[in-house]
Amino acid sequence: MKNRLEKLVNAKAENVLESAKVEYSFLPGNTAFPLVISPAYTGLILTEWIKKNKDLLKDKLHRHGAILFRGFEVDTVEKFENFINVFDTSPLEYKQRSSPRYEVAKNIYHSTTYPQDQHINMHSENSYAQHWAMKIIFCCIVPADEQGETPIADNRRVVDYLSPSTRQAFLNKGVRYVRNISGEVGLSWQEVFQTEDREKVEAECAANNMEFSWEDKDRLVLSWNGKAIHNHPDTNEEIWFNHAFFFNKYAYTEEVLAAFGSDADLPFNTCFGDGSEITKEEIGEIRSAYQKASVIFPWEKGDVLFMDNMLMAHGRNPYKGDRKIIVSMLR
Repeated sequence: MKNRLEKLVNAKAENVLESAKVEYSFLPGNTAFPLVISPAYTGLILTEWIKKNKDLLKDKLHRHGAILFRGFEVDTVEKFENFINVFDTSPLEYKQRSSPRYEVAKNIYHSTTYPQDQHINMHSENSYAQHWAMKIIFCCIVPADEQGETPIADNRRVVDYLSPSTRQAFLNKGVRYVRNISGEVGLSWQEVFQTEDREKVEAECAANNMEFSWEDKDRLVLSWNGKAIHNHPDTNEEIWFNHAFFFNKYAYTEEVLAAFGSDADLPFNTCFGDGSEITKEEIGEIRSAYQKASVIFPWEKGDVLFMDNMLMAHGRNPYKGDRKIIVSMLR
């Protein structure tokens, strides 16, 4: 009994000591997320602190959804790679791609090559797929000269901001995704699936319950169903986790919509799981829910934004300058 008590006391003392090495705060005007963790003294190595505090980090991530490590000077690809390698799982390959990205290190990517003068709508990474990353981690190597923020939203709050009727419709029906892969607009099927072999594409579609149709050698049409509202596997909280908004035709700009002859030509679209339309008003409601649930802050060089991919959504504001934000994903 005495030895057990001593171990408990020592463990508690060690936790207090570790906590004293960092400072916890929030961004101005925000007291829920992201939690900001900064070094309490010069020279604290972030990777060494995380090795000793993984359980603490997990608890805080579940509570706040997002943690912003600021002041640790993680400002190169190599330093970020060292950060990623602290965890007990290897970073994931970006599969079933929906946007162009290039790799800067093993399974570490430039966040996107999407045109810098355009917004990227709110979404949780790969929430349209059968399998997804549980953690998504961004790192600011070079902040933009102007704007370029990565807005983040709490998916628990998104559900709360939906009307009862919209929430129930998505809960009951789920989402149906339709993807038209041509290579003329967006990615080719070779880049989406990271292979030149059509049989491998078909096998992956079958494994993920995706219906597919080859319209010609370069055009592939996919469709599949997924849940819209999930319960988080660790916290059991109800969360909005899907691409119903991001891929829907009403989330496109008027200029983009006008460039296509019909809905069938759009690179992406969504409807309810039973095939009925998600109305323009419902898409507007989801957009508003994301906005109400969002926090926006300017990047600083060396920032690391560590997020639970199911609890949090993210987007990107337009920017000017040489912005370099890299990203990796973990199970």
